[in-house]
Amino acid sequence: MKTILLLLLLFTIYPVQGQPSQVITPIEESAKQLFDLEQHDLIYNEREYRLYIAQPSGSGQTSHPVLYMLDGNGQFPMLINAVDEISENTPLIVGIGYPSLQAYPKERTRDYTVPVEGNDEGGGAEDFYRFIVDKVKPFIEANYAMDTTRQTLCGHSHGGLFTLYVMFNHTRSFQHYLAASPSIWWGEGAIVPEHRPLFSHIPHSVTITLGEYEENPGLDPSRKNLAPEILRKKEQRKGGISSRELAVIIAEEVPDCRFILFEGKNHGSSIPEFLKEAVRVAGE
Repeated sequence: MKTILLLLLLFTIYPVQGQPSQVITPIEESAKQLFDLEQHDLIYNEREYRLYIAQPSGSGQTSHPVLYMLDGNGQFPMLINAVDEISENTPLIVGIGYPSLQAYPKERTRDYTVPVEGNDEGGGAEDFYRFIVDKVKPFIEANYAMDTTRQTLCGHSHGGLFTLYVMFNHTRSFQHYLAASPSIWWGEGAIVPEHRPLFSHIPHSVTITLGEYEENPGLDPSRKNLAPEILRKKEQRKGGISSRELAVIIAEEVPDCRFILFEGKNHGSSIPEFLKEAVRVAGE
């Protein structure tokens, strides 16, 4: 039943036009029974952010692993709605978002991307990273029982790009990294370091996921419904290394590196599968 609901939800979140809906999914009563839910607003460099926090109910002082997830506005509700039961390994879930009524506010492009010459829409990844380590993590560590040796960062699309940025440039900040459908095309692969080895410190695990139809768009039956301008935009989002190729390179240095291809899924419809995998990785 959960799977059916998530599939129906995807038609709302990623309609056939290929653009994400800005409607935020309501949190179901079942999730409210499993988690103690809170919101906290933080300000950093005069920018406003909102934390969406789900602590497994009845935790008390029990330390839980922590899952830090990006796109908190749109994907935090999706994730906690999909959880059927909790255990001692269920992570404390921290959705990082914005005080906005939109599921995917425009600020995410500013915060999740690296500087690219000739592109002034983004480039704020390092500032956003500083916000996470200077404000978010200290707040969570001061107010919740957590296991600091089991911290996971995950994100989808631009969020996946930012996850890779932190992994390559600030590896010790988290133990586990999950980049779903990462926007590696940004700056034609500018996110990937030129130096080898990639890591001076090896992360515990790296997971990169992709929808089958992202790798083979010609197989996507919904592609014929896309407007011409959307198709043109998708064609422009190419260049650099592929997600599969990047996973192969990372695996040369990280023993626990996995590439997962979600069969029959595209960029949007792979989100529920990615979120399910994120909870599993965080709870390991």
